[in-house]
Amino acid sequence: MNAQDIIKKYKLDQKTWTQKGFHGVLHYFFPVGEEALKPLYQYWGDTYDLALFFFHDNLGEWYWDNAGLVKMRNSFVNAVNKNPKTLSNLLKEWEKRIVKFNKIMVQVDKTNFTACSNQELLKLYHLWYNAYLQEYGIAIGFQDAFSMTEGDFLRPKLEKVIKDRGYSEKLNEFYLALVSPVTESFIAREYHDRILIALKQKQKKDISKDLQKHIKKYHWLHNNYAQDICLGEDFFRQQLQELEQKDLKKELQKVENEFKEVKKKKQQVLKLLKLNKEEQNLIDITETFAYMQDERKKYVLMATHYENKFIEEFGRRLGLSKKYMEYTYIYELENLLKQKKIDTSIFEERKNYCIAVYTLQGYEVISGKQAKEIHEQLFEKKLDALTEVKGVIACKGKATGPVKIVQKIHDLINVKQGDILLASMTRPEMAIAMKKAAAIVTDEGGITSHAAVISRELRIPCIIGTKIATKIFKDGDVVEVDAEKGTVRKIK
Repeated sequence: MNAQDIIKKYKLDQKTWTQKGFHGVLHYFFPVGEEALKPLYQYWGDTYDLALFFFHDNLGEWYWDNAGLVKMRNSFVNAVNKNPKTLSNLLKEWEKRIVKFNKIMVQVDKTNFTACSNQELLKLYHLWYNAYLQEYGIAIGFQDAFSMTEGDFLRPKLEKVIKDRGYSEKLNEFYLALVSPVTESFIAREYHDRILIALKQKQKKDISKDLQKHIKKYHWLHNNYAQDICLGEDFFRQQLQELEQKDLKKELQKVENEFKEVKKKKQQVLKLLKLNKEEQNLIDITETFAYMQDERKKYVLMATHYENKFIEEFGRRLGLSKKYMEYTYIYELENLLKQKKIDTSIFEERKNYCIAVYTLQGYEVISGKQAKEIHEQLFEKKLDALTEVKGVIACKGKATGPVKIVQKIHDLINVKQGDILLASMTRPEMAIAMKKAAAIVTDEGGITSHAAVISRELRIPCIIGTKIATKIFKDGDVVEVDAEKGTVRKIK
């Protein structure tokens, strides 16, 4: 089949898409691609028609069918309006799956891989993999549908409520208060925990046990879909050293009070607006999904650590280097183990270009020239010489500075104090760079996205969902970010 045949087979040219870009490799991302299909269908009785992602040289692009996003969002919101327990039931079911996933991760940690036969190792990997699918699938399937369509659904609805109640002049202020999370992100929790250790260290107390617990709890913090970085003692001691110049008691109080102020402001706005049942349901969904999305991301970073453990062992048995194993996927491992000689050219081809398409009936991985042609025909559109983009305000403020585009983890070192950080979407490993940035701008994301949550915690101007910012601006462009109006404009 040629590229056009594949496009017609899945009716890809009849759909409109929402894209997420990220630094990643095929093996680590492969389960994420299928998680919103069968697990969601088994839980809900409905799901997306398909999921699609593309890789080129360790850069991934994840495409959601817009019609599917709207369908699943409306389905869930309508169900909550009929029965508000739908939301709490989802949360309870997801937390049960998290417990199961945690138990299996402990089982993996206790297993001596080298003592396992090939079949035993495959069985353990599939056990872990399926628990990951079940946990992640029912979380992302609803959350991304709700978050990524915010500009067409949630924002207009809540803005109308604010205007109808007579608070038009406070539109952005009230909207941001309404969609603010009521639980801390794991980035904020790590910082809070680190301050407590630093306080103990300042009091000349032994922190060795506390530090080891901290490492075990947060070693995955800088992982992504491409790398298992596994932060160790040297990294966290350096982080503690950087806190030495701060008044730690004031910093702790500031961190704790900021979050209290956010919740207090939200309660004040809710009291003024006096929402009806369906309006309050939207706020409840937003809060629950913000919590679930942050926890879900935490488990993605942890999952990379475990996937890395498995592919290192399978790679050893297959005689394949890490760069080749990164472009395998779980369902072909059994067959690879039976082969006497493995042709590695397919893995090189996949790294250069590959597309995976998932449906309820299965998956198809297309690589090389075909994948490139499909991507060119569907997604590579030339843009006019634009100098301004608009997006959704995630955190108010204004800033001007030079652009730094972050695509891969090694781009983070280029971000300097006062830069305007541009990314397709931000991820937890970008936190250090985000703290240096004068403002954050993303192509994607909704009100529960990482960029939205962290920018509010850092109080950095942030505009999300511009769709094309990373495509029209380049490193070194000086731009003005106006997160009062939701615009990013090139100055020079």
